[in-house]
Amino acid sequence: MIIKVRKAIIFGIREEIETFFSRAQEQGFIEFISLSSKKELRQPEEVEKFIAAVKLLKKFSPHTSYSGSYSQEKAEEIAWKVLELQQDIDKLSEEKRLLEAESVRVAPFGDFSREDIDFIEREGKLKLQFFCMKSAESHKTNFTDDVIYIGTEYDLDYFLTINQEAAKYPGMIEMRIDRALGELQNRLEFVKESSAKFEAELRQNAHYLPLLKQALVALLDNHNLQCAKEKVNFPLEPHFFTVEAWIPENKIATFYTLIQPLAVHAEEVAIEEHEKIPTCLENQGLDRLGEDVIRIYDIPAHTDKDPSRWVLWAFALFFAMIVADAGYGLIFFILALYLKKKFPKVHGSTKRTLNLFFLLSLFCIGWGVITASYFGIQLSPSNPLSKYSLLHALAEKKADYHFRMGDVVHQQWIEDYPNLAGVKNGHELLATAVTESGSYEMLSEFSENILLEFSLLIGIFHVSFGFLRYLRHHWAAVGWILFLFGAYFYLPSFLEATSLVNILGWIDKKKAAEIGLQLVCVGFSLAIFLGFLQNKWKGISEPLVLIQVFADVLSYLRLYALALASSMMASTFNNIGEILGLVIGLLFLFIGHIANLAMSVMGGVIHGLRLNFLEWYHYCFEGGGRLFNPLRRIK
Repeated sequence: MIIKVRKAIIFGIREEIETFFSRAQEQGFIEFISLSSKKELRQPEEVEKFIAAVKLLKKFSPHTSYSGSYSQEKAEEIAWKVLELQQDIDKLSEEKRLLEAESVRVAPFGDFSREDIDFIEREGKLKLQFFCMKSAESHKTNFTDDVIYIGTEYDLDYFLTINQEAAKYPGMIEMRIDRALGELQNRLEFVKESSAKFEAELRQNAHYLPLLKQALVALLDNHNLQCAKEKVNFPLEPHFFTVEAWIPENKIATFYTLIQPLAVHAEEVAIEEHEKIPTCLENQGLDRLGEDVIRIYDIPAHTDKDPSRWVLWAFALFFAMIVADAGYGLIFFILALYLKKKFPKVHGSTKRTLNLFFLLSLFCIGWGVITASYFGIQLSPSNPLSKYSLLHALAEKKADYHFRMGDVVHQQWIEDYPNLAGVKNGHELLATAVTESGSYEMLSEFSENILLEFSLLIGIFHVSFGFLRYLRHHWAAVGWILFLFGAYFYLPSFLEATSLVNILGWIDKKKAAEIGLQLVCVGFSLAIFLGFLQNKWKGISEPLVLIQVFADVLSYLRLYALALASSMMASTFNNIGEILGLVIGLLFLFIGHIANLAMSVMGGVIHGLRLNFLEWYHYCFEGGGRLFNPLRRIK
């Protein structure tokens, strides 16, 4: 939930500053406001070095854990040592790269002694030079006797020349060789050994990671405390201090208990118009998972209603509808169990992410059971698993309805499948309308129609809930809700279709069309009237909301479309895998379903969040808030 915050001015005697701020940091619910244009203190260099050292050591898995007592001096010593070791490793890594490149460059000339070359040049008063030339050009060139061919590497020819003085040759590039191949290889071996030694020493320091983290937290806590103290003013220097702060309403009593033993007093003050009031979010349990989700997009304004719970459950449902497979959901659940067992001590945001993974997997399994979807396998109407499927039950209801009515839909199926003429109920209709390939065509078509309609219904209800949450700011929402439900009742008659309310016997087509048309007219008129009533002449723009509402509801069809695409992909992989045989078929099925699962997850996350953050937020969310950030100790 979003807790309202109060603004207070706190003042007291200078001697109480240290005690007051230390107690405030321990309690962790007061956000201090700067009264001046002082700049925030820069993060100390020691903090940056500790962060760098911790990042380096986190790459290693320590065999033992540090069990000694906490010592800031010891932690600093270890941090500096770790950074120095990494610097040495980086230097050696760069030297290794250069040595390897140089070795490749001089390798065509083989191993020789640079001292022997220098001796020959000195005693024989000669000049030995090394050259290379493109092989294509070399083959076209007539060389003099002083040019000695050494060998070819890739597309280059290599040469050695011996002259009384340095010479130049057209088209040839002179190579300077300061160290021979053997010397380079010896140095490279030494560099590799030294680098391995330093890395082993760095790995040995990994067990100091808890100590470094503890020291880092202490430094950050102290830095945050100093930053808070910098916001203090001294109007009657040097005797008194003042500071402004944001305090949550539910912590007011605790705040006065905190300052009671101190020579410190506080008074609530008015909030100025230009001030940006922070948003104090306090959620526990599953609602905290929803808070993590909404932070992906934006922070609610302090005037918003907390959407955490709504977004969590809607996102879980949308994700499950897009993945649309109980088998995939079971894979998620097994993976979540493995991660929980693999990392039993995770906490904070990592633990909440794992819990969200569990929640999404359960929703996927539940939705897959409801829709009888298991790895893209189409179940027959008589399959035992079909008995637990709400979608199969609705498809039978739809078949029963058309059978009883003897309408155009029923007649069309009789034409396509003459053997349907003797069936007696909807169940038999679904079981008999089978293609030569064994596909239950009527069941598939009816199921798809129901899922399409259900996606639109979800959109209508979701948008309507958004309207209701923000009703005090948008009175016309009442009219638009009536309009949406009216359109749902009326459009089937316009499209010559049959809706769920018809096949379930709640209301017949003719009556639904009459009620729907009335709701559309009343809803639209009421929305325009309430828009003018609330916003005066600004309400002239209210009719444009019709386009937005209509488009947003239709956007929920993506739930149906993505689920259908995932199901068709799974079914296609199954058919191809069956053709390929046992071994290759199983391998193809594994790769295909993994790819389909990955795409389903991406679609579920992206579009599941999109429907909340774009379509739904239109009607019940201001956003643009700043998260409440009190002075507190880091956990």
